[in-house]
Amino acid sequence: MSTKPFGIAALTLAAMFTFGSLAAQPASAQGSKTRSTVERRQSPGKGFWANQRTSRNIQHARDYSRSIGSYTTQAPVINPAITHAESQMLGMQLQGIQRDMGIVREVYVDNPQVVEQVKVIDNKLAAASETQKMLHMECCKETPDGKICGDMATKLTTALDEIRKDHAKLMKMTGDDKHEGHAAPDASE
Repeated sequence: MSTKPFGIAALTLAAMFTFGSLAAQPASAQGSKTRSTVERRQSPGKGFWANQRTSRNIQHARDYSRSIGSYTTQAPVINPAITHAESQMLGMQLQGIQRDMGIVREVYVDNPQVVEQVKVIDNKLAAASETQKMLHMECCKETPDGKICGDMATKLTTALDEIRKDHAKLMKMTGDDKHEGHAAPDASE
């Protein structure tokens, strides 16, 4: 039995594959509105980076508020140096969120829906910042009251959960939730 017919068939298939892959793509595929992952990474969108920083800052602020709440309600003795540092970092995260919301507002100034959503977030952030300032004052005392700190931290965590949901809605409005590997964390955490 000769292998010559099989070799010719294999060569023919290889030639067909090569010519088929070199053929021009249909025009409809070239005009597709879906951007490639590489293109989205290179040019993600107008407010993308501010929105991504905001997502991280919200998560970090939630971590700090939960940490303060757990520490002040569970530690046998509260070390004011720890509560002072944690509440200070919480305040810095809230300031970062406010700064980035200003950037998003400027970028989307022509989109009234986005501006309105930023305003909703700003109002909740202002209330959370006031609570954080009261928490920080309590945390800086020589003997912080664990119950008061725990209650304020719980209030802040709840407010940050709402802010996170509002921010996820904002990211959907701006399209920043569609970037692979950069989506906002699930609000159910």
